[in-house]
Amino acid sequence: MGRLFAWLCVVACLSGAARDEVLGPRAFTEKVAQAVAARVPQLAVTMDGDLAISVRRENGNKVSVSLTNRYPDYKSDPANFTAIVDFIVGSLSDEAVANPGKPDRTRIVPVIKDREWLEEVRQSIKTSGKAQDVLFDEFNRELVVVYAEDSEKRMRFLLSTDDIGVEHKDLRKLAVDNLARILPKIEMQGDDVFAMLTAGGDYEASLLLFDGIWSGGQIKVEGDIVVAVPAKNVLLVTGPQNRKGLAALRTLAAKFMSENRYRLTDALFVYRDGRFTRFGRK
Repeated sequence: MGRLFAWLCVVACLSGAARDEVLGPRAFTEKVAQAVAARVPQLAVTMDGDLAISVRRENGNKVSVSLTNRYPDYKSDPANFTAIVDFIVGSLSDEAVANPGKPDRTRIVPVIKDREWLEEVRQSIKTSGKAQDVLFDEFNRELVVVYAEDSEKRMRFLLSTDDIGVEHKDLRKLAVDNLARILPKIEMQGDDVFAMLTAGGDYEASLLLFDGIWSGGQIKVEGDIVVAVPAKNVLLVTGPQNRKGLAALRTLAAKFMSENRYRLTDALFVYRDGRFTRFGRK
């Protein structure tokens, strides 16, 4: 039990301090508008509803700026706010507005999200009046796969209107291959109770998409593999017959759901027939 307690402490450290207060879409939009106006006082900045602002230049030209992609970045980590404002201010140059560009196909990656996150973002898009949707695929009843462009300067979640240069049916393979190239070495540590997979601290949950990890035989448990992904940076593994392991995963999942700003779900999933489905009941 001592080793289990030590593991609980180590993993719990990933959740960090208590979450910063996260602003809702309207309050976030208002704060962004105020920050941009303060940074560029020669521009007239106004709100255009939730997650949308208008910027009027000195020559009278008006530019609409959608915050639909920016809000998930902020919501995942409020510390991103300053970087988001920096990006918006930089994007207001004439060249950036005239040539927004398209996503870099080599930097498109898959991100595991829960359905509550998906519905919140879709509702924000609907409120903004834009004829677009989140670019995503189904994963299981609790989780979805959304796609993002992870560049050196920022991450932005992609929309159905983005020119990704590949058919949707080929998108997941492209994104998984990109992530495999971008990620540092995947490591597994643990004991006879449960194990933890690590891969840099940002995409551990996305490792669920790496079929080779789960079907290759390197993870040794009795029976099918059971996992918990309570947060984007936490992936825990045990076996269905391991009572201590299941108890540990449930305890940690509940802990992360209450303390981690990157929380996903407290459900456990079993890998069977090439896919992850809900394990047991709450």
